[in-house]
Amino acid sequence: MYIFSGVLLAGLLIAVTLFLHSIYEILWNAVRIPLKKPDLKPDIGRRLYLVIRNVFLQAKLFKDLGGGIMHSLMFWGFVAFGSYSLDFFVSGINPSYHLFTGGLLESVIFFTVDLFALIVLADVLHAVVRRWIIKIPRYQGYNGFEAWFILSLIAVLMITYFILSVLRIDGLTAGIPGSLADNLAPVQTPVSYALASLLPKVSAGTAYYIYWITFWVHALDFMMFMAYIPRSKHLHLFAAPLNVLFSKRDQAKLEPVDFEKEARFGATDIRDFNWKDYFDFYSCTECGRCTYNCPAYLTGKTLSPRDIIWDLREAVMSQGREYRDKKGNPDDVFKTVIGSPIKENDLWSCTTCMACVEQCPVMIDHVPKIVNMRRSLVLNQGKAPKEVIEMYRNLESYASPYTVDPSTRAAWSEGLDVIDLSMVPAADYDVLYWVGCVASFDRRNQEIAKSVTRILKHAGVNFAILGSEEKCTGDPARRTGNEYLADMLIKQNVETLQKHKVKKVIASCPHCFNSLRNEYKDFGIELEVYHHTEFINRLITEKKLNVRSLDSDVLEKYTYHDSCYIGRYNKIYEEPRDIVKSFATNFEEMEMNKSKALCCGAGGGRLWMQETEGTMISHKRIEMADKIGATTVVTACPYCMTMLDDARKTTNREEKMVIKDVSELIAGRME
Repeated sequence: MYIFSGVLLAGLLIAVTLFLHSIYEILWNAVRIPLKKPDLKPDIGRRLYLVIRNVFLQAKLFKDLGGGIMHSLMFWGFVAFGSYSLDFFVSGINPSYHLFTGGLLESVIFFTVDLFALIVLADVLHAVVRRWIIKIPRYQGYNGFEAWFILSLIAVLMITYFILSVLRIDGLTAGIPGSLADNLAPVQTPVSYALASLLPKVSAGTAYYIYWITFWVHALDFMMFMAYIPRSKHLHLFAAPLNVLFSKRDQAKLEPVDFEKEARFGATDIRDFNWKDYFDFYSCTECGRCTYNCPAYLTGKTLSPRDIIWDLREAVMSQGREYRDKKGNPDDVFKTVIGSPIKENDLWSCTTCMACVEQCPVMIDHVPKIVNMRRSLVLNQGKAPKEVIEMYRNLESYASPYTVDPSTRAAWSEGLDVIDLSMVPAADYDVLYWVGCVASFDRRNQEIAKSVTRILKHAGVNFAILGSEEKCTGDPARRTGNEYLADMLIKQNVETLQKHKVKKVIASCPHCFNSLRNEYKDFGIELEVYHHTEFINRLITEKKLNVRSLDSDVLEKYTYHDSCYIGRYNKIYEEPRDIVKSFATNFEEMEMNKSKALCCGAGGGRLWMQETEGTMISHKRIEMADKIGATTVVTACPYCMTMLDDARKTTNREEKMVIKDVSELIAGRME
């Protein structure tokens, strides 16, 4: 064996050992520290689809087109470069052997590598421009040195590849041990041939020294990159594919707590997160897409979903290392993450809108972690904002967040001839209309319940309501961390639904809709649940409901505000728009819409909390509607109605726009 081959083998073994040791440490943390295990279904087909879509095709990155194209090309370039690097080290260790010799495979590999090496170099330059010249805001203040170091390693890899390739083309490396593919045609490495024709020629002696210097720079650069990856934010190169593979089907669906078996509630320290959560931490690239789409952050709050994930990762890394070294009492090692590094105020600022989850290219679940830390505060310490404590009292006393006698829950339906199962339990009906607390008790939102009722009756739908037997679905309690109270409310509702043999449900509140559709199955009941926009759109499509335009419609400019819980949570984007466009002649989208829509600020129990930090989220949203000159802002959620109507009034826009629910607009246009 050549001396250089032995040195190269030794260096490669050291790099691989360092890489594997780091991987061992992070896997050890994920397996040995957590006290809980995630409940993941096999779903092999879906999981493979997600890996192909989000790892190999990089689909989620294209939500930010510029950064998405750059990162995708760099990723594909590295995939292509992997085969070259493998051959580089194999032939370096054993100069008499090459992995790829002649034939179509060699041509395809070297053509691809040659092309992508240039693309990756261009990407490095693009990244430098975005981060340090244009100064994209979401990059600033985060791992500047690390980004510079990684980009430098990548650039050096590509440059040294081209130097070695040009020397080969000029015939100066023929017969030198470790030289790759001496007989490639110009068409197989077109970029290298173009460079060879442009660069000045050197003598054979000079080329010999250039070759060996470049060879070792290339080899050391690759080995340094390998050893450094697991210790940097580029750990995501290893963790992200696994994180996508093991992602949950319903990313933001909250898992119930088994109060009979579990002794620790919520997430207090890193032991209370499961191994899938750990892969979320490891997968974070600090790209900032989550934070720069967070409504709290966008309106001046200190909440940063990126910082929460990164702080948890740092806690896992440091405390995990301490635990492995000491192997002592876990309570002495694992410290609470709430308060420091994660501020309680930031946890309560979250609206659970899922914008962070939607934007994350590696499918990190931010929202359940925040809610689990809220659970720790509420269930273990009895801590919550005073408005939330008051809401809990109302839920316990009145089965709704309002201090209203539950026997009056159906008072809004007086004179509408609605079947009330609390009064007529044996009544015949086909579908249950779940009204929800806000539309039952809030005077403005009662108009939504009345409009939905008129539409269903007009279309001949045989429906009923639960009346005084309906209780809060538990969503406000769950999202604010009081799982015990939510558990009680949900089980009472399940018992009522089973008693009345309910199979099909229409809900006009997206929060009720999401709970009934996605979370009640964990409590023993499967329901066919529709949001009222879905059901109304179906009635229109099936010609069971004819909608006419009013003369005033030509004077109105309509826009639609997406509710987070039917939009990002349940992917209902087109149905409400189709309904509005069935009569509107002038419709325009707001600046942030559909999957990127800005939250109204009411989710996560924040409808019952004061917003005292920064700008009110609802104010920012109403400004977006005003910016396009909308005169009617259409909603499909009682929470959104409350927040946007209040924002309209407090920002002195009462004269220039109105807020209307989809159902109200249709109820006034039925033929």
